[in-house]
Amino acid sequence: MPTIHGKNFIWTHLNKPSEEDILEIAKNRDLHFLVADELLHPTFRPKVEQYGSHLYLILHFPKYDAQDSNRGNEIDFVIGKDFLITTQYAPLPALEEFVTSCETDKRKAMQYLTNTGELLYHLLSRLFAYSLTELEKMDKKISAMENSIFREQNRKYVEDISLLRREILDFRRIIHPQQSVLRSLEEEGKVFFGKDMCLYLSRIIGDYLRMWHILENHKETVEALHETNESLLSIRTAEITKNLTIMAFIALPLTLLANLFGMNVSSFPIVGNPYDFWIIVGIMFVGILGMFVFFKWKKWI
Repeated sequence: MPTIHGKNFIWTHLNKPSEEDILEIAKNRDLHFLVADELLHPTFRPKVEQYGSHLYLILHFPKYDAQDSNRGNEIDFVIGKDFLITTQYAPLPALEEFVTSCETDKRKAMQYLTNTGELLYHLLSRLFAYSLTELEKMDKKISAMENSIFREQNRKYVEDISLLRREILDFRRIIHPQQSVLRSLEEEGKVFFGKDMCLYLSRIIGDYLRMWHILENHKETVEALHETNESLLSIRTAEITKNLTIMAFIALPLTLLANLFGMNVSSFPIVGNPYDFWIIVGIMFVGILGMFVFFKWKKWI
C-alpha cells in the first residue's frame, strides 16, 4: 500500500486491497461507508458520485490479451481536498509505472504531485494514453490482415476477422459508458475543484474522444475487410465452380461418345476400319475444340 506525499495531500495506492486495508483507510480518511463497501470488490459499471468531502470515480480501461481478447481493468479513485486514493484489482502496467515514477523520480513527483485535481488529470491522461497504445496494437493487426487478404484469399481469414471484430466490440463495450461518466466528472469537478480544473477536465474528455474516434475507425475498417474478404472468397468460389462446370460439360459428350463406340453390337460405323481408333480420337479432339470455340464465343472463358 504505497503512500506518496504530495504538496498538500497524501496519495495512497491500493493493489488488490484486503478488507482490513479498506477499513483502515476508510477510518483514516473518513470515507462514506458506501464508498468503503464498493472498494472491497470490482464494480461492473463506471460512475462518478460525490459524497460530501470527496468524489468517488470508477473507470474501466481495456487491456489487450492475445488469448483472452480485451479485458476491462477497473480503477477506483477517491478524491478529496487533501488525499487521493487509487485502487486496482488486476495488473495494469501504465498505472504501476506511474506510481513507481512518482515514488522514485523527484522531478516527476514535483510535476505531478501539486494537488489532487492535477494528479487526477495526469493519472487519467496516462491511462488513456495506455489505451491508445492498445489500439495501436490492434491497428498493426488490422494492417497485417489487410495485406494478407489481398495477397491471398483464404477462408482462415474469416475466423481471424471474426476474432478481431470481437476484440473491437469488447473494447467498445468497456469504454463506451465512460463518456457520460466523464461529462458528469466535468460538471462535478467544476464545483469540487473550482474553475481552474475546467481546462484539465476538458482535456481528459478530448483524450477520450480521440480514443473513441480511432476505435470507430478500426471498427469501420474491419467491417470493410470482412465484406472485402467475403467478396473475394465468393469470386474465387464462383470461378472454381465455373471451371468445374466447363470441364464437366466438355467431358460429358466425350464420355457419351466413348460409351457409344464401346457398345457390344454386331455392326457399328467406323469400327473395323484400319484407322478406326485414330478416327474416334479425332472426333473427340474436334468435339473438344468445338466446345472451346463455343465457350470463347459466349465469353464464358
